Amino acid sequence: MPMGIAITMLHDGRVLLELLADRSSVFSSAETRVDDHDRTSAIVREWVTAPLAVPDRRGPHRPSPYRDGYTLVVSPGSTRDLAAFSTYGNSLLVDFGRAFGAAPGAAGDPEPLARALPRDLAISFRRAQQKAAWRLAQGAYLPVLVGYLDELRAMTSIEEQYAYETTTAGVGGILDDERYLLVAEDARARQVYLDLLAERSSLYNWYMDLAKGGLVRPRR
Repeated sequence: MPMGIAITMLHDGRVLLELLADRSSVFSSAETRVDDHDRTSAIVREWVTAPLAVPDRRGPHRPSPYRDGYTLVVSPGSTRDLAAFSTYGNSLLVDFGRAFGAAPGAAGDPEPLARALPRDLAISFRRAQQKAAWRLAQGAYLPVLVGYLDELRAMTSIEEQYAYETTTAGVGGILDDERYLLVAEDARARQVYLDLLAERSSLYNWYMDLAKGGLVRPRR
């Protein structure tokens, strides 16, 4: 049985749907748009009624633009993502179970999920873009993001190799809470947010070099 559906949205309305076998592999994937209810419904119906494919790594199924998209996972184990995606989260999980909880070799009922997923996708995208617009406040928030980025980039000395620990609860938590900025209409805001993610990843790798590998080195 699939563990869930990963939904990755881009600012221009393109969407990648992935039928997850687990966090790192998929049964299938397909592209749609937030406003193309018919196609999204058709994808759900095909996934439910066709035999499941052999799981494959997610990487080859993710066209490069989606690697910088806003991803939410609809599954029983992703309660935070589910709440962000749908105001009908519990109902959506029931629909998912009806679709994919059938006995092996037997098709479930795709119709409730085929109706609900396109509806929630359109609402989720609209809410995320509106939230991003309010957060950016016509550009007022962008200097704050740039300030965070400058601070992270300045952490390069050997004495700061544990900096990832100190940033996790601060700017790291902010980045986790503001993933919706990935669908902001402001291209500069999206890029600064992506740059912040890249810096956080660099700080993490630097920290792990010391914590796990014992490698003491400056960053960059």
